[in-house]
Amino acid sequence: MSDLFYKLEGKLSPEQRQAIREVQQAAERAQMNLFLTGGAVRDLMAGVPIRDLDFSVEGAALKLIRHLDRARFTVLSVDGRRQSAELRFAGAVTLEIAACRSQRYAKTGAAPEVTRAGIQEDLRRRDFSINAVAISLNTASRGLLLDPSNGLADIERKELRVLSTYSFYDDPARLLRLVRLESRLQYAVEERTRGLYQSAREAKVEQYLTPRSLLVELRQLAAEPAAAEAVKALASAGLLAVFHPQLEGKIDAAALGKLDRARRSFEEAGLPVDSFGPFLHCLTAKLNSAARGVLRQRTGLRGADSRSWTGLESRAKALQRTLAGKQLAQPSRAYRLLAEQDAALLLYVLAFSPLAPVREKIRNYLTKLRPLARSLDDHDLDELGVKRDTPRFARLREAYLTARLDNKIKSKADAAKVLGAV
Repeated sequence: MSDLFYKLEGKLSPEQRQAIREVQQAAERAQMNLFLTGGAVRDLMAGVPIRDLDFSVEGAALKLIRHLDRARFTVLSVDGRRQSAELRFAGAVTLEIAACRSQRYAKTGAAPEVTRAGIQEDLRRRDFSINAVAISLNTASRGLLLDPSNGLADIERKELRVLSTYSFYDDPARLLRLVRLESRLQYAVEERTRGLYQSAREAKVEQYLTPRSLLVELRQLAAEPAAAEAVKALASAGLLAVFHPQLEGKIDAAALGKLDRARRSFEEAGLPVDSFGPFLHCLTAKLNSAARGVLRQRTGLRGADSRSWTGLESRAKALQRTLAGKQLAQPSRAYRLLAEQDAALLLYVLAFSPLAPVREKIRNYLTKLRPLARSLDDHDLDELGVKRDTPRFARLREAYLTARLDNKIKSKADAAKVLGAV
């Protein structure tokens, strides 16, 4: 195993490492060549946190997905033409599995003609050189870096370079991607790339964005580490209007900034959170209901995504009332209630609750109670003489955890007393 693969392992969260293992095992069962590609490899080589995981497969990617444990993930989207699917695993880990392919566009906005290809050709058809890099996840070549377009040199130079003269015409979503990457990475846009971007804007190719592309870009925008800055960059470029014409004049930058700061608290606590619903709520806060309906239509938002956005405020108010009550004065009670909640709901309440005690309960959960509960090792109970394979074990464990959360255990004698009372 190469040093690069060890470096990758060290940069991933436990949930990301588990997701990679599961996809690797599925590829081995399906006897397919698998590669980690694009943004994850770019972020690894740039030394910044790895966000989403993108996999490329030499073969039928949707067939590989059938080799995964269906109970372990949810399907966010499927594209049969491109043989790709976006999945969400435990811990809000989002990943895409796609077939290696070449693409030919007959005209702007048209669906591409897709042909199966090998990994090298797949990398060469991508948007920017910094995204045209891959790491082999195959047994014989695990950790091998593939870089046919010299993207690593552009990462070192901190430069954004498009790979094709017609790149923005082929896929207008790349206009938005360039602005987002420039805002996030603070890379310079190569002179030729800047000229191609300006030509595409003059031709108004953004009007050919499809609902699927808009939804993908909206998800990516929500996941930006500094989403407020990315939104402002798109508005400044005149591209936020692709989601809805009224958005550019109605940005609640303060709310988006609060959400970014709250999300960093979750990241620092090691609690993954899907911020898509809270982000949409903030992004559209100044739009009326008719305009929000238009945005849903334009992006094809439906199902759980739509509910996570539209019902958020009422659910947050209900949780805030509960958290403000005296019945949650005990840390153990607060922990159990908060551990049951959707992390996105906690994120929203932390960002926007006007009640300082409510915000403090969530911070205490993130920084103290949750880490304390996760540190509980059953070996602690072994040392106290508790046998695991007994009907009482679960009750004893729960009592021990409660006492620890409420700071009632300061010695082994205290622990024995708590367990003896159960």
